[in-house]
Amino acid sequence: MSSVNSSLINYLSAKGLDGNVANALASKSSGSTGTLQAQRQQALQRAAGTAKGVNAAQALDTAQKALAKDLRAAMSQAGVKLTGAIEFTVKSDGSVDMKGSDADKAAVKAFLKADTSQPSFATRIATQARDAMKQSTTVQQSAAMAQAAKLSRTPGGVMALYASLMQQTSTTSVVFSFSATSSALTYPGSLTTAA
Repeated sequence: MSSVNSSLINYLSAKGLDGNVANALASKSSGSTGTLQAQRQQALQRAAGTAKGVNAAQALDTAQKALAKDLRAAMSQAGVKLTGAIEFTVKSDGSVDMKGSDADKAAVKAFLKADTSQPSFATRIATQARDAMKQSTTVQQSAAMAQAAKLSRTPGGVMALYASLMQQTSTTSVVFSFSATSSALTYPGSLTTAA
């Protein structure tokens, strides 16, 4: 049984709110350590697939395509040519990580530092990440509530399981990858979006 499953079961057992939830998780987890994770992924897909979720995902996709197009044009005008992809990872704590070749990272950092557009590209990337994080939280909340309601038989058990599932989302991150020919925005609960 995975450590996530064990800690979840121990948390619920310690609370004593709903033994049925702990038993259901234990029985669903035995034989396959990925069962709970697979159920969580299915719940995220269902939550993201609602009309509201699809509309929000489409709006984010349109925005990331526009950002990528504008960024490509501005970098081209500044003479910056990427040899590969650059990946901006924005975490829920606000930290930002950039991945790519050393040369590409140096070129992008120099470009962003010299950027005088209003709003700046750094601001647009941060705003996009904030919007995606907000959508991700909404999807994860819906998925956690549906999963908790499915596994629990008491109101106390639903709330305890929901709280535990939401604690696992504290490490959410948004990834905007960008290259000379494509871009993508991914986040927990995102539909597949790429340009």
